[in-house]
Amino acid sequence: MKTAILEKNTELSRLLNRLTQGDNADECLTCGICNSRCTWFDQPGGPLPRQIVRMAVLGLEQELVDSQMLWDCLICNRCTQDCPMGIDMDQVVIRARSLAASKDQIPEDIRKGIQNRLELGDVNGLTKEDFVDTVEWIAEEFADDMEDPNALIPHDQSDCKFLYLPNPRELGVNLMHLTAMAKLFYAMGETWTLSSDHTDVTNWGYFVGNDDVEKQIARRVVETAEALNIETLVLSECGHAYHVLKCRVAKLLGREPGFSIVSIPELCLEYANKGVLKFDPQVHPYDIAYHDPCNIARKSGGYDAPRQLLAMCCNGVRELVPNRENGICCGGGGGILQDSSTTKKRMITGKPKADQMRATGLKHLATACLSCHRQLGELSTHYELGMKVDTVAALASESVIL
Repeated sequence: MKTAILEKNTELSRLLNRLTQGDNADECLTCGICNSRCTWFDQPGGPLPRQIVRMAVLGLEQELVDSQMLWDCLICNRCTQDCPMGIDMDQVVIRARSLAASKDQIPEDIRKGIQNRLELGDVNGLTKEDFVDTVEWIAEEFADDMEDPNALIPHDQSDCKFLYLPNPRELGVNLMHLTAMAKLFYAMGETWTLSSDHTDVTNWGYFVGNDDVEKQIARRVVETAEALNIETLVLSECGHAYHVLKCRVAKLLGREPGFSIVSIPELCLEYANKGVLKFDPQVHPYDIAYHDPCNIARKSGGYDAPRQLLAMCCNGVRELVPNRENGICCGGGGGILQDSSTTKKRMITGKPKADQMRATGLKHLATACLSCHRQLGELSTHYELGMKVDTVAALASESVIL
């Protein structure tokens, strides 16, 4: 039997307990609230939240790395939502993922994506030339669809009101989503642009706990936007990117960006409230359930805007139970969705969400994150739920009145 050696002065212990709350793992009471709230706790092969924290506190650093729990954790923070000491699991796990001993376990897809993002500005390796060709081709199709030669999808235009930062799926497997977003900007009647320098909203440095990488990616996004002299950076529907750019960017850079930052659903709601955007809810004459992305909702407080916009675009919004701060992760968070080897595992992590979806008795579900969108769609297929999954902004685009 292998003997574990307790060691207080470890690399991880030096990374934790720097904040009053969040990373204050030494204050863990071992009460077990985290275990009781983990949606994977009762599923086979899942991480044990209390054990992760205790191993970090006791200096069982190598044993924690070897356990694989760091990479199985969805860092959704549901487990520590009610922690009496204010410990945030994402702070503990991300710091542990940054350990030298853990670097060899970074999933290869994420490792390659980070390299592509730093070298090319796109996790999928899309070059600037590929980006321009793709956007110009989509723009031609868009002008034809709008029956207006002035309906544009511009790129690298300075002094615009908005710079839109797309999800990589919008330039790969889901080109129609980018067209849908262009329709919303067209309806707003404001100047907007894309950038061929940084075509990607994602920041996988956050997933692996690499502060330098997270900072580099965030800085390049900010500097590109500032060089274009835009007023507002508009984020695609992406949970972790929202959390990084809305909640972490000022700390990462040591300053506030020279522009405001909103998600596309937030921007649409703003323009709807001003009377600029109008929607026909009869385009979607049914009730629809809404899934809270963990990074947008629980970790960033973005609860209301997606719901309010969704209510304008369909018959009615029905809540999953539980929801909001107690919402259940889709099962694809923390980078597990970005690892192509985890499909079978994701169907296990997502079973509590699938059960929740089935319990609604509805045929339609919306979310405000394209990663959640993919995971929820796969859950619907795998568990034969017969549920169509859309994003909030895509539904808004379908129902907007031009």
